[in-house]
Amino acid sequence: MTREDLIKLKEKLANLSEEDQKQRDLYLRELALGELQGPPTGYPSIDKPWLKYYREKPIKEINTNQTIYEMVFSNNMDADAIGYLGTTLTYKELKEKVDRCADALSKNNIGLGDVVLIGVSNCPESMIMLLALDKLGAASKWFDVRASEKEIINYANNDRCKIVVAFDMLLPKLENICNNTSVEKVVMLSPVNSLSKPKQLLFKAHQRIKGENVSKPKSSSFIDFADFMKMGDKDSKIECVKFDKNRPAIMVQSSGTTGKPKTVVHSDYSATTSVKSLAYSDLPLGEGKIALVALPPWIAYGLSNAMIMPLALGTKIELSPNFDKDVLTKYIGKFTISFAAPFHYRYLKDNFNNLTAMEKNAFMITECLVSGGDKISPEENAEFEKTFGCVLVNGYGNNEGWGALTVNPTRANRYGSVGIPLRDATILAYDDNQKKELQYDELGELCSLSNTIFLYYKDMPEKTEQVKKPLEISGYGNHTLHTGDLGYIDKDGFIFLGGRIDRVIVRLGFKISAYTIEDKVTELPEIKECIAVSVKDDEEEHVPMIFITTKEGITLSDEEIKRIINDKCFSELKEYEVPKHIMVVKSLPYTSNNKYDFRALEDKGNQYVDSLVAKTRKLVMHK
Repeated sequence: MTREDLIKLKEKLANLSEEDQKQRDLYLRELALGELQGPPTGYPSIDKPWLKYYREKPIKEINTNQTIYEMVFSNNMDADAIGYLGTTLTYKELKEKVDRCADALSKNNIGLGDVVLIGVSNCPESMIMLLALDKLGAASKWFDVRASEKEIINYANNDRCKIVVAFDMLLPKLENICNNTSVEKVVMLSPVNSLSKPKQLLFKAHQRIKGENVSKPKSSSFIDFADFMKMGDKDSKIECVKFDKNRPAIMVQSSGTTGKPKTVVHSDYSATTSVKSLAYSDLPLGEGKIALVALPPWIAYGLSNAMIMPLALGTKIELSPNFDKDVLTKYIGKFTISFAAPFHYRYLKDNFNNLTAMEKNAFMITECLVSGGDKISPEENAEFEKTFGCVLVNGYGNNEGWGALTVNPTRANRYGSVGIPLRDATILAYDDNQKKELQYDELGELCSLSNTIFLYYKDMPEKTEQVKKPLEISGYGNHTLHTGDLGYIDKDGFIFLGGRIDRVIVRLGFKISAYTIEDKVTELPEIKECIAVSVKDDEEEHVPMIFITTKEGITLSDEEIKRIINDKCFSELKEYEVPKHIMVVKSLPYTSNNKYDFRALEDKGNQYVDSLVAKTRKLVMHK
């Protein structure tokens, strides 16, 4: 078969009805396993070699044409659904609260097409509110609780929100919101709303001692969550709205690589198709499993992959109210799988030897650790698994793709890779200049073809068209997400990142991927972390500079470390890829979303260059 023949056959199979999907899946599986006559085409999107790593039968059958509400409550209603600070809700108990909340929302004129603004961290009420709004056909719009008063007002105005749901700690930022927006009611809740009365009283007493107690404004527009729930009927007869794949259901905020804030709009279909794909993964999920959620709900990775997906597959989610670096150590023995960020695992590794024998024994129930949001080097991944005694898989995604676009299979974890595409999606490396898909091991922009892709950016049609646009090659339609990330796909379907397109360092016309330098330097046994950035240079305009941290116990001087790095780079990198400047630091800066802060490092690097230039000029003048 030629590539063109395969594309035509692929298009034909893509138009099969859902009843005929078994025929399509069988074809794709046979193609991935090389059972069709003839060699692979050399194009990942056609060969789909990653399919061989997926289950033949899913953890649970998922109907994609349903709401998130219907998907979650298709589980065993007597099973545990949510754990939180020692309390547990079964699916039945959760549904009762969700239905009551939906009734209260309806009595406050929230219904189909409305948007409710939500500013809370992890707690049962966050899922209660999300599912209640989804039942009514209203959208939940999530924002980071660290947002400013001005940002919150803008979020509310952009969608004419009538209700805001927020933690009481945000009250100083919300006191004037009703005067500057169309908001009619502010529903306040405490992180301990779901706990017993004695525990709530203890928490409030602790707040008073620390001076953190916040009093409710004397306005009828402000109401406690518990009182709001009393407005709802526990025997509500409200029916769930009909599924609509184009109706906005969830909105999350994304700063993007440019730093300009964007509201990313998703439908129920993003969630259901994502869950269906991940139900075929070999992640240890399903009834009887417990997923620790150490991520906030205002990012897609936290809301979709860590909360909605496990819950939809019958997995109990254990919610952590905060995301401090030591959160995993606090929950040892309470989870079988975790969803967290690299810095959580780094802290656990650095402190693992300090755990008691009982804690280490309790950790043995952990089957899998899932990481996303930032890079993990191959060496680091190997060290994690050796220390923890269980698999740690890395994934990759973004808010626009509804969180994870890829994940490593647990039984074939490939260090340094971000994994394989979701089962029902395709990822390819694309050359925009030549308008063509690249073959195996060729570096290009990663483009995702998936039904999990967002609907649009709110009020930003031009930006939407830049990111969500068809590829200019045969066989692909409109549902293509241009990620802005460089990467390549190997012959087994594993994806390796090559950095952001805007993290390419241009030195005298030569393009350098920051990842190339970082990966090479972190191969050294002395190096813990390495970040490469572009800094200005009088002779070459821009040059690479690296910031590194060393592993615990390393006693070498900074100059000795720099010499080792230079020896490695000069022998194994191209001449123009060798960093011109090296700085050894105690720690690397992180953004508020717990990702490496490249901009802060660029600023620090340019200040360093300025100081060198000033010293040189001073020396010349002295001579």
